[in-house]
Amino acid sequence: MKWLPTLVLPLLCWLALPVAGWSQDDQAPADERPVLVELFTSQGCGLCPEANRYLGELDQRANVFVLAYAVSYWDMYGWTDTYARPEYVQRQRTYLPRLDVPRLYTPHFVVDGVTDSPGWEQDAVAEAVSARLSAMPDSPVISVADGPFGSFRVTLDGAAPEEDLDVWLIAYAPGWATVEVGAGENEGLNMLHYNMVKSLTYLGNWSGGPASFTGESFRRYGTVAIVQGANGGPVYGYARVAPSDSAPR
Repeated sequence: MKWLPTLVLPLLCWLALPVAGWSQDDQAPADERPVLVELFTSQGCGLCPEANRYLGELDQRANVFVLAYAVSYWDMYGWTDTYARPEYVQRQRTYLPRLDVPRLYTPHFVVDGVTDSPGWEQDAVAEAVSARLSAMPDSPVISVADGPFGSFRVTLDGAAPEEDLDVWLIAYAPGWATVEVGAGENEGLNMLHYNMVKSLTYLGNWSGGPASFTGESFRRYGTVAIVQGANGGPVYGYARVAPSDSAPR
């Protein structure tokens, strides 16, 4: 069940809207790479604190890597989310047609770009992870290394699983963080967050063969380069870079 009647939407946090670093080879063989689980969350959503906690639990599994995107469409209810950016809302919106989701909502889990689940259905999220692991496609060769002028260079090679793929560079704050929410549904709560995305950059399109892309570096954060089907398609591979302890904060 993807959605419920409008009368119960507030209860369920639905909202309709009018470098050298780690490479994929450092983590596991291509057919054993951890599944990417993305959570769309908000400090203004009453069900999101529990979903955020569950995201952190998922990341303890050896076969899962997680990211969280804060969305801004709950800001109208009195609290401006401290992590939210419009591009994160757009990323969620791009997933909706492929996943047959009728509207934006939180908390919303997306598993490797191929399936999704509401944040209050944790068993369904776990089942989706297991299903993806049993059908993991071959991945392109992808790595992230130092680029010119302090940037990151993302290098790709191999056959493209689809004709057109998107390449993204994401900076995220690894681990737990706490924000005291001052208004809205979670007023007064010291809300836990995990692996919150700080920057989302589209690097370009890839259709197979050797290629490289350059993106801005935020060394104080973790960085991940993602290759997925164009317009919110399946995730086919990613490579991560740990934050630099010497980078300015």
